[in-house]
Amino acid sequence: MRYYRLIENLEGRSSLGFGIGAGRWNQYGTPMIYCCSVTSLNFLELLSIKGTVVTQSKWKLVILEIQTPIPELDATDLPSDWKNRPHPRSTQEFGTAWAKGMISPVLKIPSCRIPLKGYPNEHNLLINPLHTDFKNSVKLVEEWDVSFEVNS
Repeated sequence: MRYYRLIENLEGRSSLGFGIGAGRWNQYGTPMIYCCSVTSLNFLELLSIKGTVVTQSKWKLVILEIQTPIPELDATDLPSDWKNRPHPRSTQEFGTAWAKGMISPVLKIPSCRIPLKGYPNEHNLLINPLHTDFKNSVKLVEEWDVSFEVNS
């Protein structure tokens, strides 16, 4: 199945690169790659997190092929505060436990940017880059140069 991620188009930046910064589903120090099931959700996610500052950078849309079964988080198992902003500790603890437990290389989760009723059709994907099956499960397909600028 294909998944998509947006990364800033910086010299030397790897399409499958990751940092140790915290996010909604990971605590600081736990690497995590976030992807989306549809390209437009990437833009919505990034714009809603960073705001109009995104227009000041160049971006790449990275297309990945996931070559392993994709488990999904049951919506009934979501913490009650999972959609809160700023992101709650509960989701960070959940994702960090999943990653550190090496449960699977990928996990389908809902996006807090769209109605939960859209899940699992439209969703986000967590990728654990430290999982032993990461290199066999996640393949780079293609990259597109993209922007948040409106072309005239």
